[in-house]
Amino acid sequence: MSGTLRTQAPSAGTPTLPGWALRVLFVAVALGLALVGVPERPWTAIAAALAGVTVAFPRWMTAWVLIGVLAFSSLLVSGGPSPRVLALIAGLHALHLMGAWMLVVPASARLQPAVLLPTLRRFALIQLPVQALAIVLLVVDRSTPLPQLAMVSDAMMVGLVALLAAPLLRRPPR
Repeated sequence: MSGTLRTQAPSAGTPTLPGWALRVLFVAVALGLALVGVPERPWTAIAAALAGVTVAFPRWMTAWVLIGVLAFSSLLVSGGPSPRVLALIAGLHALHLMGAWMLVVPASARLQPAVLLPTLRRFALIQLPVQALAIVLLVVDRSTPLPQLAMVSDAMMVGLVALLAAPLLRRPPR
């Protein structure tokens, strides 16, 4: 993030969000990943508890413990690789970013969404090739039967994200 978040008062007419909105988004993504990525009961409960601790005490750095738990527990799910790995890859990356943002944005602060654009641009630039590579690896993997329709829908989802992210990838005029 390297200094992209500034703590100056927003100018009149500039839209802002409450700082706690980052925490709500973090919990939503974390619980979504816990339910979709690792549906085993103990791991879901552990992930939910870690998400709550992370939101309550961001300085404890439990966001990264949560990321590790979600990644490790996904390895324990039987059935081998599946398309849910794509959601896990993007979700864990998003949790990392939101965990870093929570370290610098207090819950009581006001946040201008525009300051998040450079980081979101980098997120998209990283996710596009990584998701494409993950899709290729899932298609090449012969150990698990994957429905072709799921792979086509995943490829279309990556294309849609690329289309929607195109405006974010352009640098703003100076």
